[in-house]
Amino acid sequence: MWLKGLYRRVGALLRSESIHEEIDEEVRFHLDMRAEENVRAGMTPAQARREAERRFGNRTRIREQGYDVRGGRWLEAFWRDCRYGARSLRKSPGFTLVAVLTLALGTGATTAIFSVMNAVMFRPLPYPEAERLVYVGQQYRGGLAGSGEPKFLFWREQSRSFEALACYSGFGGAGGNLAGGAEAEQVRGVRVSEDFFRALGVYPALGRAFTREEDAPGGARVAILSDGLWRRSFGGDEGLIGKTVTLNGAPTTVVGVMPPQFNFSSGPDLFVPMRARQGANVDPNAEVIGRLKPGVSLEQAEAELKGIAERYRAAFPRHMAEGETVGVKPYQDFFTEGVAKYLWIVLGAVIFLLLIACANVANLQLARAAARRREIAMRMALGAAGGRIVRQLLTEGLMLALAGGAAGLFLAAWIIQLLTALIPSGLLPRFARVGMDWRVLAFTLAAAVVTGLLFGTAPAWQALKVDVNASLKENTGKGASARGRLRGALVVAEVALSLVLLVGAGLLVRTFTNLLGVTPGFDPRNVLTFQVDLNGERYDTAAEAAAFYRDALERIGRLPGVEAAAITNKLPLDWQFNMPVVFPDNPEQAQTVQVRLASPDYFRAMRIDLRRGRAFDGADDRAAPPVVVVNEAFARRFYEGKDALARQFSVGRGVDDPVRQVIGVVGDVKQQGLDRPAPPMVFVPVQQASDKLLTTVRTFTSTHFVVRTTVEPTSLAPAVKQQLAALDAALPPSRFSTMEEIAARSIASQRFNMWLLGSFAALGLLLAAVGIYGVMSYTVAQRTREIGIRMALGAQAGTVLKLVTRQGMTLTFMGIAIGVAASLALTRLMEGLLYGVAATDPATFAANALLLTAVSLAACYLPARRATRVNPLIALRYD
Repeated sequence: MWLKGLYRRVGALLRSESIHEEIDEEVRFHLDMRAEENVRAGMTPAQARREAERRFGNRTRIREQGYDVRGGRWLEAFWRDCRYGARSLRKSPGFTLVAVLTLALGTGATTAIFSVMNAVMFRPLPYPEAERLVYVGQQYRGGLAGSGEPKFLFWREQSRSFEALACYSGFGGAGGNLAGGAEAEQVRGVRVSEDFFRALGVYPALGRAFTREEDAPGGARVAILSDGLWRRSFGGDEGLIGKTVTLNGAPTTVVGVMPPQFNFSSGPDLFVPMRARQGANVDPNAEVIGRLKPGVSLEQAEAELKGIAERYRAAFPRHMAEGETVGVKPYQDFFTEGVAKYLWIVLGAVIFLLLIACANVANLQLARAAARRREIAMRMALGAAGGRIVRQLLTEGLMLALAGGAAGLFLAAWIIQLLTALIPSGLLPRFARVGMDWRVLAFTLAAAVVTGLLFGTAPAWQALKVDVNASLKENTGKGASARGRLRGALVVAEVALSLVLLVGAGLLVRTFTNLLGVTPGFDPRNVLTFQVDLNGERYDTAAEAAAFYRDALERIGRLPGVEAAAITNKLPLDWQFNMPVVFPDNPEQAQTVQVRLASPDYFRAMRIDLRRGRAFDGADDRAAPPVVVVNEAFARRFYEGKDALARQFSVGRGVDDPVRQVIGVVGDVKQQGLDRPAPPMVFVPVQQASDKLLTTVRTFTSTHFVVRTTVEPTSLAPAVKQQLAALDAALPPSRFSTMEEIAARSIASQRFNMWLLGSFAALGLLLAAVGIYGVMSYTVAQRTREIGIRMALGAQAGTVLKLVTRQGMTLTFMGIAIGVAASLALTRLMEGLLYGVAATDPATFAANALLLTAVSLAACYLPARRATRVNPLIALRYD
């Protein structure tokens, strides 16, 4: 209905002249008819016409009322306001350009960050009816965690709330080696249960999904490829379906290829059946997703699963911890929980920047309104109502805001490209989908309208207070004083908002600086790392794997420029891999620690300090007594600072796990990040790893080579590939990197946070300085006559300088006081992003307050210095 009304009004606007002519014709017709009646009543034609017009009423008013009924009056008035506003803005190109650029800066930054939030948090997952997808996990106090295969099987058998319930898990650190395409390559894979694709609602574009028989233990070896792998390695050959490739040394039939737009989690290259099972040697961290049946709510599904969990506890009491239950949440929340708070903080920062921009443009508008006060007074003297003036000024503000919003869209597109280049990999899920859609466009439009109203309200409000008589006499009077107070209030707000941004950025700078000063426990310089995954029957036993490691290290060690070469299953600063250890004095209570397999030269290659005892050597093989090296954190935790040498424990829960003797203690190495303490860690010589231990380690981790060099590390990559290809061409090395790059990636998120918020803070500081400069320049212009009188009466230049500067610095100090209070409240939200510095760090607050004071002083000094150069004779004639 409202669309019909809008259409009628637009039509009326487009044909306003013809409508006015129609109304005039109707008025003439009525007057003629009334005049004829009067003539028949005995009046003369002239008397009849005058009487008809008298009784008809005001023709102009009736004409306008008729036009309003036709629906065009208010729209035409708005159109006139827009045309007048456009002419007015065109007459002030400098003001218009500065205002549009300022708004574009604030709107563009805000739009860019919202587009990131939209892609990560608001845009539905790229699956049909994604709102029915849920994540099912073990419920602990800290949230939900992976459930594992046995629990998944139990839930799938007994639940009735799901259309499909599926389980999935990555290949583990061992990854996968694929042969049969253009060349052998390492691939990222996911093990999935048969209902996985049904749960997501997405099926292969070529071929088919897995069958129940293929997903059963002992089923046929089959795989489904991603579209990217299919095109990259097999040239998009549609005849590949049903053919065999070699995956981890075993023939595997390709049964399907996923659609090009399908993107699951981190983008795996292929999928294989999970073959979930009960018992030992299963993945305890496998994830479970489900698709709710139509009409089943999240709460209903969770209530049913909690009852099933209690039945599982009764059947397998040792497999559920005390207080553990089952939880369900929307699958989209699974991706966004860890980053939602961070994104809201960043959005809050750019909104502060937008508010600073609004305050700046409002100050520009006030200055322009002061210059137009005679025009406004003249219009009001001629009968224009206050509401009409306000509407005109708000229309001009909206036009500026819309122009700034349009420019901000182009700036936002550039900022998104910049973020894409700079954002650390893995910091934000689904970041690849960031882009413009209707939500982003609607947000930009809303932001433009709101900002237009925000900065347009101030001059519109001041317009209502115009003293017509005084303004027509070119006397500023009380109006100028009120405008000065309002402009000062806007500057105070700008300073306060800028200080909040500066303090936040300062805390992140302190965090990054503190992390740079952290000793990681090893020397990352001149160390090349790469990954090799031993998969397939050729390396099933520990002895076969050990032989490959020995031969590979010997070949690499002979290369020119190699100082030492070694292997481990997990690099420092590369998250974690835990296993239980059991102490002889408490065999029933296992403790979980970090476990690393390492070759004899590992500590030398990484330059990890040996504190006591000895490191591994070539004699620590299967024929030698089982040994182990621990770090200082392990000794502190389990031996309370006592000597750890000659102590014993076993790695693993099994009764057949050998008891190992501690032969050395090494320094602590950071593992989960420079901002986290080094965890207790155990190093086992790789030559002594049992088949069982090696299988467990290879299930969840990979084989990492570390090569310390005397040359540029990456220059050795071609020679290393050549040596490994000579050993086994089916084991392609991958992920070549340097330890310096890995160390840099470990603090990449902190570096990005510092850069992002620092950029916003710098822009906010610049805008605040411009705002202060503008207010002081305006003040000097308004007080030119007063300053001239003071100087004519003998005031010194220094006195005038102090007078003007003091006024600006008073506003600055008021803003700083408000900003400090706001920062004390808001920076507490950043505590999770900080390291080595408190959210209320006094030094950071003081340093940024001094920086803002110095910038404000410079912004005040320039207009104040200009005031000291006022010629008293000219100033006395100034009006």
